[in-house]
Amino acid sequence: MQHGIGPKQCYYDVSNAGMTVRFVEGVHRKNRLQSLYPNGTFIDSGYAKLDPLFDYSVEKISLEKLGLDPNKRTLLYAPTFYPSSIECMSDHFADDFADYNIIIKPHFFTLTKPRYKKQRFKLANWKKHTNVYIADENQFDLTPFIAVADIMLSDASSAIFEFAALDKPVIWCDFYKLRWSYRGIFSFRLKGRLDDDIHYFNEICYPAKHYQDLANMISQSSYESDVFKENRARLIKLLAGKMDGLSAERIANYLEENK
Repeated sequence: MQHGIGPKQCYYDVSNAGMTVRFVEGVHRKNRLQSLYPNGTFIDSGYAKLDPLFDYSVEKISLEKLGLDPNKRTLLYAPTFYPSSIECMSDHFADDFADYNIIIKPHFFTLTKPRYKKQRFKLANWKKHTNVYIADENQFDLTPFIAVADIMLSDASSAIFEFAALDKPVIWCDFYKLRWSYRGIFSFRLKGRLDDDIHYFNEICYPAKHYQDLANMISQSSYESDVFKENRARLIKLLAGKMDGLSAERIANYLEENK
């Protein structure tokens, strides 16, 4: 099992390893992996990480206990570590969205690896505000925060598919701080890091090309059309597979039956 269903190329490359079976999410990914690795065994189990959200066993989070206002809508900002939007976000992020609670769920690498210390400077600045809660490295599970949030902001992360699976709006922060080795003539490295699946973001998210676009996109997301919702649900089923809370059970049953 891979840890995410996002748009990074490693989702597909990992099957180069000598595994005997891989549990995957949805028809699209199963068929694509089967075409890349015709001798592999791929089982469409659905995404087990989402089971607690659909069988309602997910950890319950109290906004009050996080120091937030239960009368405000809640934004969940869940960026990846690279390529990330964190360093392109304004230092005034908390003030600009003072009418919202803001829960920030950084990637584990953002919190622990020396090369991402500039991202931690941003987090430390935002943490000073009363409408902000920042998860620490021990709060590794995103699903409780997904359950309590109204709108997600994210970038090149599998979290986008996970939040959209709950039929809730996602703002795609399509702006990134790139290393010099990924710019200009080296831009092919970024294309190699991200898979073509990222184009689905345009159909299930509200894309913001710059930080300044976020307020407008958040406003737009409050008025989702039925057509947009239906298309999002169709694509999520294609990309995340069965969403019935039974994915882990299907995995366990397969393993028991194929000892």
